[in-house]
Amino acid sequence: MAGYYDEVIEEIRTAINDGKLEDASYLLKKELSMPYIPEEVEPQLRALMRDLAYAKSEKTKEDHEESLDTLLHKLKGRPQTQLGAAESLSERNLRVCINEIKDYLGKDPQPEAAALLIEAIAEQEIGEEFILIRDGLEFTFWGDALTPVIKSEGFLKAVRLLDSWYEKEPDLKEMARTLVIHDAYLYLPLSYEADEALPLAEKTAKQVSDMMDGGASYQKILDRLKQEETDRKTRS
Repeated sequence: MAGYYDEVIEEIRTAINDGKLEDASYLLKKELSMPYIPEEVEPQLRALMRDLAYAKSEKTKEDHEESLDTLLHKLKGRPQTQLGAAESLSERNLRVCINEIKDYLGKDPQPEAAALLIEAIAEQEIGEEFILIRDGLEFTFWGDALTPVIKSEGFLKAVRLLDSWYEKEPDLKEMARTLVIHDAYLYLPLSYEADEALPLAEKTAKQVSDMMDGGASYQKILDRLKQEETDRKTRS
């Protein structure tokens, strides 16, 4: 009996690995429905059942994912279509479609879509030269020399400043975070240095204030910064 079950378990495992999930499912159901299953065999069959369930979920995910060719074609569509395609592509290995990405970036692409792709290029450290055309201006950059937004010192420091300014105003803080993230992404392939954090945070705070309270909260921030500067001079 041991030899029989060894063969069955190996057959099921091979079927799962080869993607023959229906065959594996049939064999597992047949064996698990037997009136008697050796005590040492049942845990192995249950483990294979879990492996099969995982393989099925992965296959379902793959079936629902759009093909690379489809996503690249969508980059030529309407702005919202480009953005959706870029979001999906940013999670793929862009090294397999470098030429298509270069071509897209070189044709004044939809700004947010381009930003998502450039951030992905930076995160994947792609050692290729790219040219971005934006509003008629040309930006040349190497993918592995870029600083991703999430690692930009100026951006991270600006976020900390905004969080401190809006500590007691969660709605304004959330809006400020959204705006500064959007700004940092659209600034790609450039990135903010640490000494640019304060101007970036101030610009964002002014945007929030102009939209929400006619400049009142921004004036409070300016007064706070002025007082902090006065205090520093007094201490020194």
